[in-house]
Amino acid sequence: IKLGAQNVHFAEKGAYTGELSADMLKAVGCEYVIVGHSERRELFGETNEDVNRKVKALVGAGLYAIVCVGESLAVREEGATEKYVTAQVRAAFAGVDARDAARCVVAYEPIWAIGPGKIPPDAAYITKIGTFVKEVTGGMDVVYGGGLKVDNAEMLASIPVMDGGLIALTRFSGDIGFYPEEYLEIIRLYLGK
Repeated sequence: IKLGAQNVHFAEKGAYTGELSADMLKAVGCEYVIVGHSERRELFGETNEDVNRKVKALVGAGLYAIVCVGESLAVREEGATEKYVTAQVRAAFAGVDARDAARCVVAYEPIWAIGPGKIPPDAAYITKIGTFVKEVTGGMDVVYGGGLKVDNAEMLASIPVMDGGLIALTRFSGDIGFYPEEYLEIIRLYLGK
């Protein structure tokens, strides 16, 4: 088990009350940090450039960056998924050398498929996007981050191009939330045990 965080501020130090620097996260034992999550982008106006600064701060501190990318329903319906995701990926890793990029993982989160009552993409779609992201990144690890849950863990684990999954919530209807027993069940299903 490794400790991670769901955000970081890109500045090493300064008057950023309420923010956490990479060094602060490292000091408490964090090894992994999620950046660019769709909610951060949508609710807090996080830009591709912000994500890039955060990636650089994390790898500079010796931490691993989990970089979220993914398209909205409007982008998907326009047929612009590959263009949109390419822009996110290229911006996130601009100026990051190969050694530092090895400390990064891309989490593909199809925003249009996340949430109560929404249907996640099928294996063919995830394979297509996972393959595409690997091509754009030169083979970087790609995990699925768009609603990994008990219902789809086995299917997602069967997709060879994907290198794992990112679990946010375990229950997307009823009492929405994160339930440890369901998390363990997802792991068992994902690992085929």
